[in-house]
Order: sequence, then structure tokens, then C-alpha cells
Amino acid sequence: MKLFLKKNKNKKIVILDVPLLLENKLNSKNDILVFVDAKTPNIEKKLKKRPNFNRKLYNKFKKIQFSRFYKKRKSDFIIKNNFMKKNIRIEIKNILKKVL
Repeated sequence: MKLFLKKNKNKKIVILDVPLLLENKLNSKNDILVFVDAKTPNIEKKLKKRPNFNRKLYNKFKKIQFSRFYKKRKSDFIIKNNFMKKNIRIEIKNILKKVL
């Protein structure tokens, strides 16, 4: 990740999708955190459709993750994920307008 950031240091914005970012303390004070919130049943429904879905691995990750409420408090922005691409794109554009 450090190499990627170094290569892109002259960019206006760099977007990273980092699983367990907060749990692994990979964020810095200057980072702008965006939390993508979705209802647990919807997440599980989507995950179960994946051909490589592993229930045991999913449960292990759930145990080590911080709560959604904690992540929301730590985030600068929250995107409501209703699994509709159009709505998510609109929210992303609104965030980019505020950040840039």
C-alpha cells in the first residue's frame, strides 16, 4: 500500500478500498474515511451468491471487525448501499464535490 501511495502522491485524490482499515490501524489523521453502510441481511444475501463464499471465513471476519456504529462515528462520510449502482454513484459524486 505504501508503494502505491508513493507512486500516486501527485494525484488530487487516491481512493483505497481497504478491508479492516480501522481494525489494523492503517489510516492516518489526514485520511478521509467513507463508510459504505448496508443492512446485514442484504450483505449476507449478496455474499452467498458468490461461488467462493465461505461461511466459516465470513464468521471469523465478522468477529474481528469493529461494529458498524463505531465505523460510522469514525467516518467522514457515509454511503447508504442499497445495491443500486445509480444511487451509489450519485453519493460518490456528492462526496467528491465536497472533498475536491
